[in-house]
Amino acid sequence: MPTPALVRPHNNDEFLLPKDYSVANFDSGRTLPARDSDVFVVAYPDCGTSWVLGLVSALLHDDVDVHTTDAASIAHLERHGRETCERMTANDPIRLFRTHLPYKWVPQHVGAKYICVGRNPKDTSVSFFHRHKQQDGVTWDEYFEQFLAGRVEFGDFFAFFVPWFEHHVDENVLFLSYEYLIHEPRDGLLRIARFLGGDLEDRLVDHNDHLLHDILAAIQIEKDRVKIGEWRAVYSAEQSKRMDDRFHAMTQGTGAEHMWSDVM
Repeated sequence: MPTPALVRPHNNDEFLLPKDYSVANFDSGRTLPARDSDVFVVAYPDCGTSWVLGLVSALLHDDVDVHTTDAASIAHLERHGRETCERMTANDPIRLFRTHLPYKWVPQHVGAKYICVGRNPKDTSVSFFHRHKQQDGVTWDEYFEQFLAGRVEFGDFFAFFVPWFEHHVDENVLFLSYEYLIHEPRDGLLRIARFLGGDLEDRLVDHNDHLLHDILAAIQIEKDRVKIGEWRAVYSAEQSKRMDDRFHAMTQGTGAEHMWSDVM
């Protein structure tokens, strides 16, 4: 049985939204026409969305202080809706959007760029739990059952992760793991710059040591804040095995089977 505190209103596509999200905005955000130069930062909640948004924003606007970039000021498809997103980005030569939506619901354009960040589901679930614990007073055991069943805000982790990972071979999709960005920050940052195109990578390496240093310092702050493998202090042995079983069942044949074998 669902834990009552975790039940959220469904929209007409049976997708669980946070309490303060509007179904109308959710529906309209998905209809936003993507453009050739758009950039979308995509991640399941608690997988580094705001952090990576700050990095991307700093790369696109190299006069921006990555430490003070306000992720809430960046157009959020399903939260703000189409009209507000278009208004927020009306004067931007390169429109930047954030979203937690599955691949099938994100506006597509062959010339748009999609940066998707994935995090291992065990750490994701623990991080997400801490937020719900504060809001709803649920126990870990209650929350684990809901997460494993996909009955949490923004739906099933695997319904998000697997389709996005399967598109990592697309030219306009860059899929990066959160753990990789933490462990290899300089390489990860340069991959993002290279993917965004233009002379971003050259400017970052050859002409903007200050920005490179600033962004790497911001990554170090995130690295100091987050402990990879924090799930080990929360999961029981049985819960760990059940998540392993679900992960292997959902990723079999996708190429992602061993993606987090070193941290799960």
